[in-house]
Amino acid sequence: MTKMSTRKQKHDLLVKAKTLLARNASEAGPLRLARFVCTALRDAVDSSYADAARQDVIDLIRQRLSYISTLDGWLEYHHGIFGYQFKDYAAYLDRMQVTRHAWIDSLIREFE
Repeated sequence: MTKMSTRKQKHDLLVKAKTLLARNASEAGPLRLARFVCTALRDAVDSSYADAARQDVIDLIRQRLSYISTLDGWLEYHHGIFGYQFKDYAAYLDRMQVTRHAWIDSLIREFE
């Protein structure tokens, strides 16, 4: 039987995942903080109910990204914004992390 998650479970998981999401590019990497929201969600799971909430939130994120695997890919496809175009690629990566934090904040508010 598939477990259903509640708004509170999604909210709590997102709050925990935010603490695992890198604030800038230099914090992200293997054995460090997550670069991607979905990776932070995966790292935040500690029970089967949290896993159901994770899957529900990831499904929502995929839907909002038009089933494109990353925010970077979504920006490339929908807006023609390519990270390699920026002279200061590190600053671009940092801005992407700011955007990911803003997005996870909006999801936290959505599930309050």
